[in-house]
Amino acid sequence: MKTINGDLILNKDTTFKKSIIVKGNIKGYFSLKVNGNITAWDINAVDIDALDIDAMNINAMNINALDIDAMNINALDIDALDIICEKRIKKSISSKTKARVFIQNKSKLNRKEW
Repeated sequence: MKTINGDLILNKDTTFKKSIIVKGNIKGYFSLKVNGNITAWDINAVDIDALDIDAMNINAMNINALDIDAMNINALDIDALDIICEKRIKKSISSKTKARVFIQNKSKLNRKEW
């Protein structure tokens, strides 16, 4: 697991080969791929702001992204174009999820070949 003290600023498409803990914000309009989990609120209330997010599990306060593909998402508010996940866990009853496409239980989706 890699720990990043402070903000993770995405200046280009970024890939991590293992889980990350970010003790700050994740910002930048580039793609973020993590072969593991993203934990981004251990110390500070944190926002994830990225073009595309691909991770096993995402644990954050607020997420703003174009596309999110994750196994589990645990967050207060999510604002994204497309969300595909196994499970969305709201941190409170008033938490909001805004998306053009929001698909849960991705393991139960039937794949269609063209």
